[in-house]
Amino acid sequence: MATLTPKLTLTSSDALLDALNFTVTDSLTISGAIVQKSVVTSTTSTSVLAAASYTTSYVFLHNKSIASAEIITIEKADAGDEYMYLGAGEFAFFPWSSTVDLFADSASGTPVLEIMLFQAAA
Repeated sequence: MATLTPKLTLTSSDALLDALNFTVTDSLTISGAIVQKSVVTSTTSTSVLAAASYTTSYVFLHNKSIASAEIITIEKADAGDEYMYLGAGEFAFFPWSSTVDLFADSASGTPVLEIMLFQAAA
């Protein structure tokens, strides 16, 4: 088994009335598949993670584009059930129950979506 240590730090001097400055850290046990891949997206929805292939996992997604118009939409189904948007350079790390397939498409262009999946301990 492997251990993954995610760490999130949020800081801002002007987002709230008081200064924002905190860090949250966790320790996650990884006992299954670890997948790292890059997918070239387009304006056509494409499957990026098939639910049937994995159990509960932690997923990291990163829009590698630097062009502001190249927004990647992550969908919970091919029918356009939008889950999140990732602008150029944006990323997300989240737990995934693997009960629905994840699809991606782009608003324009062909931005690259970096994907890392860490299958959790049962």
